[in-house]
Amino acid sequence: MRIIKSHFFLIIVIFYSSNSQENLIKSIQLVDSNFENEKFIFNESEKIMVVFDELTNRTKNYYFEVDHYDFDWNLSELRKSEFLEGFDDIRITNYFKSYNTIQPYINYQFQIPNRNFKIKKSGNYMIKVKNDEGKYIFKRKFIFVRDVSLGSIEISKSRKINFQDSNQKLKVTINCKDCNFSSNSHIYKLIVFKNYDLHNYKVISSPTFKLSQKVIYDNIVFRGGTEFFNFDNSNILNTNIEIKNVELNKNYITELRTDIIPSIYTYEPDINGKFIIKNNNKNPQTESEYSNVVFSLKTKNLLNNNIYLVGNFNDYKTNKSSQLNFKNGLFQVTLLLKQGFYNYKYLIKDENKNYEMADFWETENAYTAILYEKRPDENYFKIKTIATNNSSNIVN
Repeated sequence: MRIIKSHFFLIIVIFYSSNSQENLIKSIQLVDSNFENEKFIFNESEKIMVVFDELTNRTKNYYFEVDHYDFDWNLSELRKSEFLEGFDDIRITNYFKSYNTIQPYINYQFQIPNRNFKIKKSGNYMIKVKNDEGKYIFKRKFIFVRDVSLGSIEISKSRKINFQDSNQKLKVTINCKDCNFSSNSHIYKLIVFKNYDLHNYKVISSPTFKLSQKVIYDNIVFRGGTEFFNFDNSNILNTNIEIKNVELNKNYITELRTDIIPSIYTYEPDINGKFIIKNNNKNPQTESEYSNVVFSLKTKNLLNNNIYLVGNFNDYKTNKSSQLNFKNGLFQVTLLLKQGFYNYKYLIKDENKNYEMADFWETENAYTAILYEKRPDENYFKIKTIATNNSSNIVN
């Protein structure tokens, strides 16, 4: 274990001392009832567990709300009473102090549905958590389904010669017996997203083919991207193939090995952007340590400084805290993260568009397609069909 220079640690301390309340909120997750699987789509038989930490040793009052949205994440026309049975704006009463950790924190948890309310209608939703002053400290999207049919996704290489090595093409088949695609009064929208990123999706308004009780949406193209990088610091003091150095000096510092964007496809097992809080103790939610994780990237793309580190751990946000800075021949950023297993990627941001530095048709990606319907006698988009597939099943 090699000692990291003390002046580097001082920079980190100064950075965190200026954080606002929002930046003290960490490790936000929507998981199943066992706290094991990060999820974004739930059905009526499942419970949504929302967990987050605040880096303090003092408990505070927080409240959560739930709002309904349309297919494109615009606030829907439904009143609360139309999509909720009961009421929200509920104070979070389940919270636990961290135990025997260097960085103190409070772990907050709440469940949907609960004794106060349950969701009545399918569609897109957003959880909003606010403080005593009514200021929202974070928001997270999720999708609620009920009584849906199942469709299918076929994934293949792009047919266009210039993009055969980089893109993946999707063909989505929708089976919906009570859908009325021939009626102009019924509105249908197909949404397709990749790797559980609900901020980056495609909206398809019209199918390519219509059959009797089946419609096909063809030629939906996504850039292949690269596999996610990952690291595992569930054993906080250990170095491994991803972790170069670990130091303890008032707080943990975990220095990762330098990442290099591959020039040819390289298989790397991942969990498609998710992260798992875990350690060697009994309760990972309250007994996991926080560490300043140092990321570094070596790339030939030295002229573009708009490089960001993203994943589910930061909700794919490209902001100041996730932006890499160029220093000593490397792009670097330091993030305070809870012990666990993390997937992450590097993105370039250019004119409000985010894209990866390389694309390969072989990359393993998880795709989800959802068909929304708005009937003339209803004032919201409900979910009719859902389809999923993984490009590990790609047709060459």
